[in-house]
Amino acid sequence: MTNHRPHCVLYIEDDRGVARLFQKKLEQAGYVVDLVFDGESGLAMYNADHHDLIALDQNMPGYSGLDVIRLLAERGPLPPILMITGAGDEQIAVQAMKLGAGDYLVKDIDGRYLELAPSVIDQLLRQQRLIRERQEALEALERSNGNLALLNGLGQALSAMLNPKQIIRELLWATADIVGAQGSSIWIGSDEDSGEVSCQGVFGHGEVQDDLSFKLAPSTGLVGQVMQNVRRAIASPPIDVDRYPDIQAYTLKVTSLMAVPLWARNTVIGVLQVANKIQGDFEANDTTLLETLAFSAAIALDNARLVETLRRQTHELQMQNEDLEAFSHSVAHDLKNPVGVIEGFNFLLMDQAAARLNQQELGYLEYIDRTTRKINNIIDELLRLAEIRKRKVEPQLLDLSEIVAEAEERLSSMIKEYEAQIIFPSAWPAVLGYAPWVEEVWVNYLSNALKYGGQPPVVEVGSTPLQDGTVRLWVKDNGPGLTSEQRAQLFAPFTRLQQVRADGHGLGLSIVRRIVEKLGGQVGVESMIGQGSIFSFTLPRPLTLAERARTSKH
Repeated sequence: MTNHRPHCVLYIEDDRGVARLFQKKLEQAGYVVDLVFDGESGLAMYNADHHDLIALDQNMPGYSGLDVIRLLAERGPLPPILMITGAGDEQIAVQAMKLGAGDYLVKDIDGRYLELAPSVIDQLLRQQRLIRERQEALEALERSNGNLALLNGLGQALSAMLNPKQIIRELLWATADIVGAQGSSIWIGSDEDSGEVSCQGVFGHGEVQDDLSFKLAPSTGLVGQVMQNVRRAIASPPIDVDRYPDIQAYTLKVTSLMAVPLWARNTVIGVLQVANKIQGDFEANDTTLLETLAFSAAIALDNARLVETLRRQTHELQMQNEDLEAFSHSVAHDLKNPVGVIEGFNFLLMDQAAARLNQQELGYLEYIDRTTRKINNIIDELLRLAEIRKRKVEPQLLDLSEIVAEAEERLSSMIKEYEAQIIFPSAWPAVLGYAPWVEEVWVNYLSNALKYGGQPPVVEVGSTPLQDGTVRLWVKDNGPGLTSEQRAQLFAPFTRLQQVRADGHGLGLSIVRRIVEKLGGQVGVESMIGQGSIFSFTLPRPLTLAERARTSKH
């Protein structure tokens, strides 16, 4: 019992003998019991300021137990009610619960319900106390509408910030102001192995200090306790000031503290703390305010950390990409001359010494020739990758018919070798792009269709206008098709289509992707096993006069 007076129970029961037994059992448990023997008398005697709980029987002369509950409900809020029914009357108990009773007991012949009554009543009173405390806390919060509005505004402001120091400065000032404290501080776990927490900022004397290096060992002070126990805590006078020597310099003499954990993604990342309540002591309402602030702060700080990590990783990746581009460009240039020398001398040997060489030796020279050509192709594509990344081009109106014809001419020997049939459309739409690059895309797509198509290859090319203002250009082959895993790996550097007739080095499709994206389009592939593949890319089409007029208005 936590109240200064014993709890008083009003028991309404028409059986006087049973009523006396009930009264005796409750008085042994420390309760005061008022007895009445009918519903009408119970209604007359009940006093909300005096009686903490009503226990009542159902079957009584005049008003039944259910009648009493209904009539009490008409007067106002019901007190905790314990319904006592006879065996087999559980349906009455259900009705009573629907009307507002908190619990029920069933009378049994051996009187066990009397033994249960004190604990059931104690539980009902505990529930009532919790409800009352929550209601009081809610009313206190409602009285603090100004703080709630400030909390909402602060939460939105913090969420919009991506600089951790800015978040901390705004948070500390607002926390002390909203809670009504002289000072505030925020602590973040700095080392998972050591368990230390470091102070990221302190508010006191009307200013924020965030260039600090304070650290606390595990479990030290209120902050350490909160980090270890992951629960809120309040420290009232006297405070062990030796534990907070550095903080005192900014928050005056510490007389009281309150701290709550900062939760982010189901992990405690730190502690938000306030010091020295300006008026009175820290109370439940202050804890609620601080926890709300901590919730917003933890999300904002975690988001800021994620953004900072993403920025750093993006910068590092960009630097690595630039280093890789520079390296590949340098290596490609450095290799081109010696490979050219090898190719030249090999040509001289094949031209001037062929008569003196046997078939095996000639085969070696032919292998060197094929390999140096392949190396030259790789070098050219590495240089092309670097050029596409660095070069800026202005999209121009393209003559696709001419560009596709040039690509076909470049592949004429391959078309003849594979005895391929290529089906072209009768007309091409107008698109925007950079002709040399778009030609490379067509050469790559067509050469892949020839190498990995059917036997013989039947290749169809065409275009499809899209509603987003672009044109989809495509190459369809009659090859074996690709699995979903193969499709997912395409367009990445050094990824080759399934080897069928020819070897490759895997840079072609990555060049295609870089070209198309640089020109404002997208690459794509559709394929099913046994049904061939359709490789596509999109390019923007020029605006019509009507579209330009609409665009200028906006």
